[in-house]
Amino acid sequence: MNEVRKRPKALAAIAALVTVAALALAPTAGAATAAPRPAAGDPAALPERFTKQSLDWQECYEDDFYKGLQCATIDAPIDYLSPDNGSLTVRISRIVTSTPDKHRGVLLFNPGGPGAPGLTEPLFKRDDLPESVRRQYDLIGFDPRGIGDSSPISCGLEGDEAVQYFPYREDKYEHYVAAAQAVADKCAAAGPTAGHISTRNTARDMDLIRILLGEKKISYFGVSYGTYLGAVYTQLFPDRTDRMVLDSNLDPGRMGNDIFLAMTEAFSDVFARFTQSVAEHDDTYHLGATPEAVEKTVFDLVAEIDRHPIDIDGRKFAGQEARSGIASASYDVEEGVQYLRTLRDALDGKPQDLVIPEYGGGDDQGTSVFWSVLCNDSADWPRGAEGFREQVAEAMRRYPLIGDFLTSVKPCGFWSLPRPEPDLVVANDVPALLLQNEYDPATPATLAHGLHKALRESRLVTVEKALNHGVYGDANPCVVEVVHAYLATGELPAQDITCQQEDRPEERQPTKLSEPARL
Repeated sequence: MNEVRKRPKALAAIAALVTVAALALAPTAGAATAAPRPAAGDPAALPERFTKQSLDWQECYEDDFYKGLQCATIDAPIDYLSPDNGSLTVRISRIVTSTPDKHRGVLLFNPGGPGAPGLTEPLFKRDDLPESVRRQYDLIGFDPRGIGDSSPISCGLEGDEAVQYFPYREDKYEHYVAAAQAVADKCAAAGPTAGHISTRNTARDMDLIRILLGEKKISYFGVSYGTYLGAVYTQLFPDRTDRMVLDSNLDPGRMGNDIFLAMTEAFSDVFARFTQSVAEHDDTYHLGATPEAVEKTVFDLVAEIDRHPIDIDGRKFAGQEARSGIASASYDVEEGVQYLRTLRDALDGKPQDLVIPEYGGGDDQGTSVFWSVLCNDSADWPRGAEGFREQVAEAMRRYPLIGDFLTSVKPCGFWSLPRPEPDLVVANDVPALLLQNEYDPATPATLAHGLHKALRESRLVTVEKALNHGVYGDANPCVVEVVHAYLATGELPAQDITCQQEDRPEERQPTKLSEPARL
């Protein structure tokens, strides 16, 4: 979903759950007020072996491509509530770009996931940022705990256990249930860090990085899942948050199962816009003069493919594969219509270039991190096989094209690791700049509105009708100007802003259902 760049191979995982509450000592009469004491779980309350570490900066990689990117390794507690119960390592990176007389602080980056490494982010963001921003900040990246060059963890997933989602098939449902149960069981047995792989502890690692860099506050740029990570940081450490840019947003009030329901609705909206556009040009496409007629044409074709699957190199391309392909192609009217014609020709025996999607995932470590974070972060999941069966049935009724893909059975419905903290509520007045493409189905605009409401002093920049997942990387001049001005001055726009989409269709790379369900 995010832009593919040259990176070291990601390993996988994330770790730790805990909350922070402010603890103040009540002053006695006539006495000076004591300074607040950090609560348990706050990185500021850690023993000095964590907070007084020295950083040994070295070149990250020998490859000249990464020249100038320095790395260091820090120790962090597995469990911030019990810091004596073992530690793990977090690998951090930096590019020193600030000038001494202009230095404001550090700008941390996270590219999303859960399960995406971020060590090389400063290298790729540096050239996007103007001098007015670069001279104020050292750029900081990090591989979240368990990922990439940080302490890796793995649940040891095999075969379908490492696939993140499936379309519904009654004849294979028990197999998918068994795979989801196996993920939950294997992650529970993966070692002492498994129950502490969470967004809250990754945010605490960020604050430990702040301490070791000698900064009073951090600025932050997070994309996709990274927006939720940033929002969690603002909730835990509001007085340590400086300038915050959140791109392609998740609603902290819907983290967990609700995120997938929102994505399902957004993908369905893409198809609804497709049927509307095709119907409006029926004199060209001849697929139906109303959206309902176009939809009937599509589902009649899917049903015929289900009755007569297409053979592709000895494998069967059936209705579920057709539905996935149609959903992915329907972002663009011409592409969607051509895909329907391709399916029709294949049914008629004409050679066609069709691909059977893998439905996302397939990698042990990335999938281990993905589910560990989501399952440890939230208790909001259907429970057991029947809970998910009911959810899928309702989703397929409401969204017959792709209702089953993202609502299918998931390991979180079988998660047995104890949760040391309840779900975190994000609601604060920390200023932040939110960026959102209106038609992005991976992080739908409805979720951005939820985050906007939770961060009461935030401003939302929306790009009308834009499809991509990731706003800043599109280099829309309207967006870029607002982001750079905010990072340079700290001044948010006076009100929310709507930007117009630039007409560069050849550069659009909308999310496809055949991609991993990364956020």
